[in-house]
Amino acid sequence: MSRPFESFEFLDRGWDVRVLENHSLRSLFVVVVVYSFMLGIITSVTTYEVIRFHRFNWTFAFLFPVYILPIFRYSRLIYRRLSR
Repeated sequence: MSRPFESFEFLDRGWDVRVLENHSLRSLFVVVVVYSFMLGIITSVTTYEVIRFHRFNWTFAFLFPVYILPIFRYSRLIYRRLSR
């Protein structure tokens, strides 16, 4: 017979366990590399526009968190899994 509330313990897993159920560490590493590349492109284009044309495109400013948050989150997950 199973313990009481055992099924709720399955639902109370961490976010990293749920992410790694559907994706491998290798695919998450590829996502981090691609997002880092795209973040570098957006940063260089924004810097070029600010220096060359003296204007700032706000759509690129809204893309920064879109790329930074997954990079930060998945890189910590990859480091934590590889350090075990």
